[in-house]
Amino acid sequence: MWLDLVSGLVDTGRGYLAKAADPAIADADASLLITDSEMIANYAYSFLQWLHGTDAGQIPHQIVGPFQRWVDGLGITNTIFFRADHVANYELARIDLRALVNNVNDASQTLIDAAAAVTWPFLRVTVPSQAMGMLPHFAIVGHELGHAIQNEIKVDLSSINSSAVIAELTARLAKENIAISAVHGMETQKILASWVDELKADAIGCLLAGPAFLFALGAFFEMSGGGYGIGPSHPPSEMRRRLVFDRLAQGTPNHVEVFNEQTGRDLTADLNSPHLKPLPLPDDLYVELKQQYNVEIAAICVALIPYAEAVAPLIFAEAEKVVRAAKPDMVYGAVRLREDLKEHLEPLCHFVPPIEIRKDGIVRPASLAGILNVGWAGLLTQLDSIPAPAGVPIGSELPVKMEKLHELLLKAVELSEARTVWEEQV
Repeated sequence: MWLDLVSGLVDTGRGYLAKAADPAIADADASLLITDSEMIANYAYSFLQWLHGTDAGQIPHQIVGPFQRWVDGLGITNTIFFRADHVANYELARIDLRALVNNVNDASQTLIDAAAAVTWPFLRVTVPSQAMGMLPHFAIVGHELGHAIQNEIKVDLSSINSSAVIAELTARLAKENIAISAVHGMETQKILASWVDELKADAIGCLLAGPAFLFALGAFFEMSGGGYGIGPSHPPSEMRRRLVFDRLAQGTPNHVEVFNEQTGRDLTADLNSPHLKPLPLPDDLYVELKQQYNVEIAAICVALIPYAEAVAPLIFAEAEKVVRAAKPDMVYGAVRLREDLKEHLEPLCHFVPPIEIRKDGIVRPASLAGILNVGWAGLLTQLDSIPAPAGVPIGSELPVKMEKLHELLLKAVELSEARTVWEEQV
């Protein structure tokens, strides 16, 4: 569909050139048409650049169908595509070209039809998976899909007392001889809204993928550098990881208990991200943030941390209501984690991919969330049990095992999706 837009632009530019070639047209008008055609060509090239990273060499084609099931299950109706790239962050880009298309003079019918076929805004999900290199990291996509429905997650924060935020901010600014004003209040609300949106997206990722999201999130934070992750747009990385872990530890049974039971390894918040930089004391953090932002932004970010922690349970609870209302079986609970690990973890060590699962005499395709969680459990707890292929040089076993595991998981996604499609058509 995106390429149809590009083709429509090219057809429009060709139409301009055809008119410019008419001997009866004035030279000045022909020159304008040629200039307009060049402009349209530049747009077409820029549209192609948006597709960077969407080829199968960057993002495995097997994963797109299951991703689309997440999209459909969450009720996201926008036209969407996925890409992987060497980027500093994962992102959800919202692209709306309707104004551009509507303002094009003498647009080709192909461009008009291509624009009409899109449910705008077009969404592009980017993940830094090329740098991460293995399928389990794709659990991070759940976060970006969370951003696509964040406005549907309506959280009433009135029950959480915000007076401590104002008091902390006032006291910190007073030490800098700055009187708090309405402007600071508006900036605080703006930053809080951004933080809440990030926590909403984390909640959706946690609901869709369970522990796999925790592991992928922590790995991404470590890969992103040595900072704390805190700023006007994002709450601290360590806090986000801990809040996801706390959610996974709720209930009976819960994901933490099941992971420990099935793998023999304790699931901790830092199991896959032990080098994530912990937050310093508030005063020390404030001093560091002042070097990166202005005094007001640094003070607001530090003051908001306890408040964000307090509102997180409300955000996670509302996010779960939204997902369950859209499609209840998309919530990856602890019972399903137990089924998946019990069925697939040991066979994975013998190179048997997690394609399907048996329960009560019924065989059903493995879910994307199940495959991702089995993959992470294999990576984090079973690599020693996976035999290295013959002929592998000593010292090179680990990357070879990881690559083999990646191939098995891709095959599992491909075959489980094929079975799902087959059953839908029977």
